This record gives sequence, structure tokens and C-alpha cells, in this order.
Amino acid sequence: MITEKFRRQLRKEAKLWQTEELISDRFYQQLSERYQFDALEETASARFITILISLGGILLGLGIITFVSANWQQWSREVKTLLLLTLFILVNTCGFYLWRQPNNLPNTTSKKQRLGHGLLIFGALILGANIALMAQMFHLGGSPYGLYIVWGLGVLVMAYSLQLETLGIMAILLIGLGYLMGLSTIFFSVEFSWLEAIIKYMALVTLLLLIPLAYWCSSKIIFFLATSILLIALEISLWQFFYLSNNGFWGAIALTLPLALLWGYDDTILPKIDSRFFQPLARSLAIWYLSIGFLCLSFRGVWNYVLTENLSDGNTSLQFSWLTLVEVLIFIGFSVWEWFNLARTNRTNSHRWQLDSVSSVILGFIFVTTILCFWHLSINEIPEIATFIINIEMFLLAAGLIRIGLMRGIRGGFWGGLVLLTLQILCRTFEYNTGLLLKSFVFILCGVGVIAAGLWFERHLLSKN
Repeated sequence: MITEKFRRQLRKEAKLWQTEELISDRFYQQLSERYQFDALEETASARFITILISLGGILLGLGIITFVSANWQQWSREVKTLLLLTLFILVNTCGFYLWRQPNNLPNTTSKKQRLGHGLLIFGALILGANIALMAQMFHLGGSPYGLYIVWGLGVLVMAYSLQLETLGIMAILLIGLGYLMGLSTIFFSVEFSWLEAIIKYMALVTLLLLIPLAYWCSSKIIFFLATSILLIALEISLWQFFYLSNNGFWGAIALTLPLALLWGYDDTILPKIDSRFFQPLARSLAIWYLSIGFLCLSFRGVWNYVLTENLSDGNTSLQFSWLTLVEVLIFIGFSVWEWFNLARTNRTNSHRWQLDSVSSVILGFIFVTTILCFWHLSINEIPEIATFIINIEMFLLAAGLIRIGLMRGIRGGFWGGLVLLTLQILCRTFEYNTGLLLKSFVFILCGVGVIAAGLWFERHLLSKN
């Protein structure tokens, strides 16, 4: 996106280059025509008018709001409804008209388009106010989470219609907030409604409605937010089965299925998608999930208390649902399909499927962690062995990230592995009863090691470049 600040700086530098005869007058003229240097002064002069119009619009809006507030109780319900609908339609119509205005300079956003974009966002906010006021006027009862979900679905329709990233982000945040506020409907038996069905099967709703929006808007932010909601909803569904059945299989699946889904994700398995635009982000999320998971499971207290406590006795209100089981099985099947596709795309010949080295290591982590959790939860408690093996896996993950960072020159991988290794050492130091002298030595050693490793890595990158 070419900003006005960039164009001004480029004009200043271009004039300097022309004076120093680094570029010809003809080339300067081409730059002037391409980036419209002459229009910069007109833009500056129009900015003052824009500020005046904006200030006047704000004062006018405050006056209208004050007038409406003074007469709100005296107006009939029909007049209120007409006023709310008129305001919503008027704001969105003006916003759409300005947003669709053509722009002469490519890869930039004009003032009219920005104003139209702002009006569309304002229209999305008005939608929420209209829903709340309509429910109040017509005495429609409902919970706060229902307001946010309905509001979010309305904004979601606007985002799909206009293909706007900001509206998509707003819709997902509203739906996510409504979901978090309505989680109590999962754990307590209440009357069934379509809003509660959305809460209960949010993982499928996200897969069908929110993930496609990320592709429609080509937005990694939307994909990140939608994936986060999906993982939270899926984890809750999986832990429900563990608490209801007291079967270690569901506990093990709950810990490893999100990792399998994230790492095996491939955009090309979806219809009409021929690029891997979101796969790097999904794999980065998988590394974050794996690192945080290993860090939590590396504590012996997690295996002694958290994973062995039978919480189903205190959650008698939980009820078994076949639809939730179907939802979970769909994601398990989708994960298996992802990994088969991953092995197929990495085959060396037409008869042999195989995984690359990194995917093989991730699959090993998934398999070992699943076996450990299942054995600990269903067969025999092994907190000491499980903690030891998880710490080995955590060390291997940290070493692998450092190695990948060195080989490919990726700062995120190197520093991620180094931070993970440092956290592992510090956590073990604080977890076990050690003296202050040893803790002080560990702090000093980790500090010196991080500084030395960081300086060496930066020097390694410079020499490699």
C-alpha cells in the first residue's frame, strides 16, 4: 500500500537525485506521473476541508443523538423502528457508495474510500445497537451471549458480501466473545435453542463459516482468530468425553489432536485452492501449541494431580451427545486425511508415500505423547516416567528449532528454540527443591548463554549473507 508519506519522501529524494544528476529529467517526470507528485499539494489543501467536514459531521451527529434521546420515550414503537432501520440503511449505503469510488493511483486508498470504509464499520456497530434496541422495544428476552452471536453473524454476512478484512475480524471477535460468554450452556442443562446449538458445536460452525472467510478475504489475521476459536471449541468437546467416559483415550486425543490438525493442514486439499497461503501460519501455531503443551506437561504435578483427577464426579450435569461425538469424529477423520495427503505429496515415486524429516519428528511427538497419556490415564499411573519422557521431547523440540534456525537463517526458529530450552532449565530449577546458590548459578549461566548464543547467531547470519 503506497502512502502519502512515502510519496512525499520519494518526491523529495527524486528532486535531490535530479539535482545531483543521478537521474534524468525524463525519468523524474515518469516518477512524477506514476506517483502523482502534483496531486500531493491538492491532497494537503483538501485535508483541511476534510477535517472541517469531519468536525461538522461529528457535531451534527451529536445533535441528532441528543434530539433523539430527548424524544425517545415520547415516540411510538413504529417511529423508533423506522428511525433505526433508516439510520442503518443510510449509513451503510453511503459507506458502500464511497468505498466503491474508483482510485486513480494504483495500490493506494483515497480519502473517499477511507471514509466509506469507516462508515461501513460504523454501520456494523449500528447493527448491534439496532438488535439490542429492537429486542428491548419488542420485549424479546435473551441472554447477552445471544446478542453478540446474532450481531456477529450479521457482521459476518456483511464481511462476506463486501469482502472486507476489518468486518471479518469484527465478526469473529463478536462470535468468539459470545461463545466464551455462553460456555455455561454446555455444562448446565437448559432448554435447547439454535443459539445453544451454535455454542455447543462451535468447532463445526467455525470450520464451515469462519475458515472460508479467511480465504475469501485473504487474511491471515482472520485465519488465526478462526483457528483459535476452533481449537478452543474442539478441546472442550474432547474433554467432555473424557470427563463423561473416564476413558484415557479421549484425554490422549484431546492433547494431541489439535497438533495433528495444525501440522497436517494443507490449503490445497480444499476445493479450488492451489496455493499454500495459510499452511506456514498453521505450522507456526502447531509449534506454539507443542511448545506450550510440552512446557505444561513437563511439570510432575500436572501428571500427579491434573490428569489423574476424575472431574466427571463433579460435573453430573454433563450429558452425552451423539452429535458432539460425530463432530469430534469428523475432525479426527479430517486429521487422518491431512496426514495421508501429506505423505502422498512427499512421495519419492509413484509407489511409496513418505513424510519429510520434520513431519516425521512431529508425528513421533504425537505418537509418543498419545501413548504416554493413554497409559497414564487408563492403564497405570506413571508420573515420573511421563515427566522424564516429556522433558526429553521438549529438549529435542528446542534443539530441532535451533538447528532449523541455523540451517535456514530463521531468527524465529533459533530464538524460539533457545527460549524454550532456557525455560525448561529454569522450570526444572524452580520445580525441585534446590538451594539459592544453585538457582543463582543457573540464572547466571542461562543469561550468559543466551547473550553468547544470540551474538554468535547474528554474526553467523551476517557471514552467511
